[in-house]
Amino acid sequence: MPLQQHQSNPIRIANEVGMLRSGMTGPIVLVEGTTDTRLFRRLFIPSPHARVIHCKGKSNLLKAVELITGRGIFGVLGICDADFDRLIGVSLGEDVLPVDHHDTEVMICHSPAFNHFYAELYEREAESREVNRTRERLIGYAALIGKMRLWSLQNGGQIGFKSLNAGTFMNNDGTFNLEACVASLTSNKDVAPNALMSVAVTSTESPGTEISCGHDLTSLLDSDAAIRRRSVPVGRDIIEKMLRLSFDNKSFSATRMYAALRVWEKEKNLKLLPEHGE
Repeated sequence: MPLQQHQSNPIRIANEVGMLRSGMTGPIVLVEGTTDTRLFRRLFIPSPHARVIHCKGKSNLLKAVELITGRGIFGVLGICDADFDRLIGVSLGEDVLPVDHHDTEVMICHSPAFNHFYAELYEREAESREVNRTRERLIGYAALIGKMRLWSLQNGGQIGFKSLNAGTFMNNDGTFNLEACVASLTSNKDVAPNALMSVAVTSTESPGTEISCGHDLTSLLDSDAAIRRRSVPVGRDIIEKMLRLSFDNKSFSATRMYAALRVWEKEKNLKLLPEHGE
């Protein structure tokens, strides 16, 4: 019987993984959500040789992995978004592997898959220079928001970003209206717009791909492409699905995460990734 995907309590997840381990010897990978499950099932060797289980959130995943490790259950790995962990010095432990860059969406945008995705979204074949220029421009805008997200995280969550749709602040000329974005975020908040604006425009040594959130980047991509197509945005959820569908094994093999998984396979003497051509 497959593991029930509604399990979200870390103790329950750890118990179910223990039961699953009693019937199989291959790798078990815990991921954050259902979209991650679909992505990595496609990139790993198939069930029942390897299993991918979602935990309904990073917090559940980290706690479940801690419990599983404490019980001595072998061959279990957690995969999650890096978020701001690398920037603020948070260690996830040897049994948890963060994706390249800030999160999965940003990782895919910085892979060869982005060229194919770009052609579909923008409905045009483009030279690499145009694709790269668009990507870097939008990552730059997402990094402005990312710096505000990080500041809020480090200052007690003073700013709420749950309802933010970054793409709504794109101008028709492809520029980003930072002032309007800041005004929206500080409305009815005890944070002065000028103070938050200063956070956004202050330079940082952190790479844009580490500080940019995938939700912001995909929203910006959606609006930017709609402007270029002279049509309406298709929605951030659709953009994220398109990104995942574009991410094939060839693109995956170019990531740092893939290399780290190969090391994990060798250390654990387990097979998780298909060989080239499989």
